[in-house]
Amino acid sequence: MEEEKKLVVLFPGRNYSCDKPLLYYAGQVFRTRGYDVIRLNYNTILKGDKENVEGLIDEAWPYVRDQLAKVDFSAYRDIVFVSKSMGTTLAGRAEEHFNIIVRHIFLTPIKSALKYMRTGRCIVIAGKNDKMLEERRLRIYAAQENIALKQFDDVGHSLECFDDISVTFAILMVIVRMYNEF
Repeated sequence: MEEEKKLVVLFPGRNYSCDKPLLYYAGQVFRTRGYDVIRLNYNTILKGDKENVEGLIDEAWPYVRDQLAKVDFSAYRDIVFVSKSMGTTLAGRAEEHFNIIVRHIFLTPIKSALKYMRTGRCIVIAGKNDKMLEERRLRIYAAQENIALKQFDDVGHSLECFDDISVTFAILMVIVRMYNEF
């Protein structure tokens, strides 16, 4: 009997590559669970204004579309997209474009990703001090849409506590545990 294939795709943020802890460990966790892993890397091609996130998303989209067009999604029984920041919108756009059913882990999503969050198919992880998407707006949206949300106190968009590295490691451990349970 042929083994059922599983896939995880990692969508980085503007200044957050797949080699940084949140995405690196996501790839490791899912790989050990038998998933094929695709790590997208569009940051090297971005030439636009680094402060114009929506413009960068539009700039990265052709790369994402072309890379994922090479994937036979029908070969996989489970597909997970793990995305960070601007990658959250790109992941949602990819699911819609390829007309596939995906489970999402949205790490520090931005406003334009809200429309891609679906009940029962995603979890959202953010810092309560995230300036890219206000904590209250995200909390209310998640409650209205019945979306699983984990928000960490005293950290922002990076999910790091710059004053205490042990807090950052504790947050990372909680998130890695969430990867294992997803």
